[in-house]
Amino acid sequence: MDVSRFAGARLLEAAAGAPAADNNISIGWLSANLDSVAAVLHALRNTQGAQILDAADRHRSDIVLAVAEVIDDAFVDELTALADAATRPHQRIVLVSGRLQRRYLPRLFRAGVVCVLAHQDATPRRVIRAIFACARGEAVLPGQLTRWLLDEVRFGQRDVLASQDLAPGGLTPREVEVLKYIAEGDETSEVATKLNYSERTIKKILQDMLVRLRLHNRAHAVSYALRVGAI
Repeated sequence: MDVSRFAGARLLEAAAGAPAADNNISIGWLSANLDSVAAVLHALRNTQGAQILDAADRHRSDIVLAVAEVIDDAFVDELTALADAATRPHQRIVLVSGRLQRRYLPRLFRAGVVCVLAHQDATPRRVIRAIFACARGEAVLPGQLTRWLLDEVRFGQRDVLASQDLAPGGLTPREVEVLKYIAEGDETSEVATKLNYSERTIKKILQDMLVRLRLHNRAHAVSYALRVGAI
């Protein structure tokens, strides 16, 4: 299975609340079919550093092993309710499932899922490795899900910038215009003439931008705009 690590807000929170290496990891479980988790639970009971909780106590576990052959609205609602009831602020979920529909992914991640394994790949050994990786603040995700997350971040950032009338990197359209001419070697007076602004206005645009984005000078601003793809 193609497995990738994804670093994001959830993972930083998980790392901050991960149990110390010499402490037991408390593990709860959620499955409509006990047989589907029996082999993994048996292996975990014989694994040093793992403490298996009863199903009724999963709300206070560090990690929840959730197993479902089909991910539907009812199951996602159950995971959401589990997250709401959790008494461990950094509780995370290792999900073993059949094929995932993309529309469920945002809700699953919000519920605390940071590790996903396909049923056909979920041997007890791989599940245990995923649980301990999750407890260390890591994530185990198929490559396709990692790509989806990256696309969501990229398109979400673009939409937020567009809604605020900002170009990439947080530059305003007017700042981009000014920097394009600066990048071509124009002086402040020449930029003012081309954009039909006063020279004082151009200087203020540049100064406000430098302060807001914590840039050192005009050359740094041009370099920044090129790097973020604004010009």
